[in-house]
Amino acid sequence: MKYLYYILLAFCCVSCGQGNKQKNITDISISENKANTVNVINQAKPKLMIIPSDRMLKDEKCLTINTFNGKETIIRDISGFIVKSEKSNSIISAIQKYFIQIGYPLNDLEQSLKAINDRQILDETDNIAKDAKTLLLNTVSPDMILELDYQENIITGRTSRKSYINIALSAIDVYSDKVIAVSNKNNLDMSLDEYLEKGITKDLETLEPQLRNYFTDIVANGREISFRVTLSNDCPINLSDMYNNEGDTYSDWIRRWVITNAKNGSANMVSNTKKEMAFTNVRISNVMDDGTQFNAYEFAGKFRKEFFKTFSLQSSNNSQGLGNALVIIN
Repeated sequence: MKYLYYILLAFCCVSCGQGNKQKNITDISISENKANTVNVINQAKPKLMIIPSDRMLKDEKCLTINTFNGKETIIRDISGFIVKSEKSNSIISAIQKYFIQIGYPLNDLEQSLKAINDRQILDETDNIAKDAKTLLLNTVSPDMILELDYQENIITGRTSRKSYINIALSAIDVYSDKVIAVSNKNNLDMSLDEYLEKGITKDLETLEPQLRNYFTDIVANGREISFRVTLSNDCPINLSDMYNNEGDTYSDWIRRWVITNAKNGSANMVSNTKKEMAFTNVRISNVMDDGTQFNAYEFAGKFRKEFFKTFSLQSSNNSQGLGNALVIIN
């Protein structure tokens, strides 16, 4: 299998006499199989979405906590928040404009919400309200969310009234939930309009290289996902059972399979019982051999097929979200 090499060309622009040219995420150059180089480059681009923080939603009474079967679930009304928070909409628009200009594929929050609003928000079978954030992530499937937190503090004195703003932007990998970059400005002595005009571009220019470096690492070393194998209640085996005369157990086979199929053997086993095995920080390739996207669901599907081929045991691919692979052996 041919190796994936990557070169960052963004910093070469100065030597080429293009020091003032705005950097673009597609400056990342990839050398691989010529037949799928274009697909690899496209898959490497981070798809972004900007969402408001839970604190902002709570302040606008757009966040509630529901309890069902003893389990608490956060329900976010992002559509309601957009209607109520004009200032936040201005910030989101400015951030979107910046990233679009430098070539990041970006999903507009309001338009994405309109698209999923055509679907039922209440589950037809159990009448449970679904969280707008969860619907967005599962429908739009961004690589990363930029979580915005904005707050205005007003200090009133005897003869004066002063306004300060706090603004933070956290970049989070939705596959692993890792916070990979943060821009945080506190007690800025300026109005929001002044910040959007003079300050936000500079802050985003500081944040953007961190995103670039992170996605360059993904291109070279793959994405991180979690992977879990568990047994149904009526499964005829335990993972600790031996399957041959050499003393190998099903757990041994699963661990070897994960290490063999994880990119560069990168995986961390965090659970090993007779009913379950779980791994975190499993690195998987960005793309399959034909250049199409490879994700947690595909990784679990590959495992399910090879497990059946080896042991003739049925299993189901119950992977959820973008970075959580789950196989249940029946």
